[in-house]
Amino acid sequence: MLLAPLDLRAQFPRFPQLVPVSTYDTGLGEQGAEIISVRESDQIAALTNVAGSIDILTLADPTNVQLLRRITVDPSLGTPNSVALHPSQDYLLVVTGTAGNVGKLLAYRISDGALLATASTGIQPDSVAISPDGRFAVIANEAEGAGTGNNGGDGSLSVVNLLAFQPDRANPFLQVFPIALSSQAGTPGFSTGRTDDLARLPIDNTPATLEPESVTFSSDSRFAYVTLQENSGVVRLDLQTLTLTYFGLGQTSHVADLTNGDGYNPNQVLTAFRESDGIALTPGNLFFVTADEGDSRDAAGSSGPRGGRTVSIFNASTGQFIADTANQLDEAANVIGAYPDNRSNRGGSEPEVLDVGTFRGRTLVAVGLERANAVALVDITVPRAPLVVSIAPTGTAPEGIKFFRLGDRLTGRLFVLSANEVAGTVSVLEVVAPETAGRTR
Repeated sequence: MLLAPLDLRAQFPRFPQLVPVSTYDTGLGEQGAEIISVRESDQIAALTNVAGSIDILTLADPTNVQLLRRITVDPSLGTPNSVALHPSQDYLLVVTGTAGNVGKLLAYRISDGALLATASTGIQPDSVAISPDGRFAVIANEAEGAGTGNNGGDGSLSVVNLLAFQPDRANPFLQVFPIALSSQAGTPGFSTGRTDDLARLPIDNTPATLEPESVTFSSDSRFAYVTLQENSGVVRLDLQTLTLTYFGLGQTSHVADLTNGDGYNPNQVLTAFRESDGIALTPGNLFFVTADEGDSRDAAGSSGPRGGRTVSIFNASTGQFIADTANQLDEAANVIGAYPDNRSNRGGSEPEVLDVGTFRGRTLVAVGLERANAVALVDITVPRAPLVVSIAPTGTAPEGIKFFRLGDRLTGRLFVLSANEVAGTVSVLEVVAPETAGRTR
């Protein structure tokens, strides 16, 4: 099977390409490398391990990523689901929790791994992110099904006031404020006729079936955007007023391969709710971009086609749909021999998490394809015409994706970090100009 970067220089001579650079191995196999957070100011990253730890990595030399320290999470505090590095202070935040249970927020000092404080969150916190100005954190409490017939409780958000957190003082405390979600039953663009993948209960978009997933912030730190994956929606939280605005993401329709075992053969039309997992905003906060993985079943409870299999672009103020990549992601995976034909009847390559960056005046999306074991590069400089311009293999099951810039924003080198959940590794790929894509750096 061919597993090399997709070279589209002949077709798109102006577009950057992805080049694999190196791999960091946690040594934990399937118990390592799930979610990654990056701090460019001092060239470090924090990585969650399912085994119950956080790896602090130095990115100073992307060709040789090194472990600075491993922070062990006390098993009594739960397994880390997500991590966020504070943009300027010496601490990070971790959320832990399981389906049906109230979770925990943990703060650790980066420099020595000391546990600083703990606090309760909502039910099953799935992700945490810190605003660019460092004043707030927002937690997505997924509250997914806890078993067949058990919806797991109400999905919610938590806001953490980091201005009140003084990590250098004795007994610092975390102020966590719950934000309830209101029913979105009947909201245009939200999913209908679907069931939860675990509880197998109808997704009626009332709080018990709203499932917040991923969090991102506007660059001015005023708004947090959170995907509601199974609901095919996004909720925007205004951190000045704590008001919520909901956007239904609707359906995509494009040709796709929906049949297992016949090779890549996109001869049917997929019409599906997007059911987005990852989310990021473009520079200037004009658009939000989603990775449309899918995570539900049809009304009969079967495991048929799900998710958009796309990267989609929406107006960040109104939620208006702009464009999506249609079948380009699966097409690209097929080019490098990585298309998962055994998942054709489910979610295809399954775009899961993404990040947005800029390179030589172009706006780019890096998106992890969980089932194709690859990262695709999507050029969205023209939002109405997104183009998949490169793809490169990663370790198995990329789960966390982050851009990382080494040097200044005009002349610095741009990299993509992919945390590969099943492989227990982090893949480092460089975004390069097309004229240098074939050279060894």
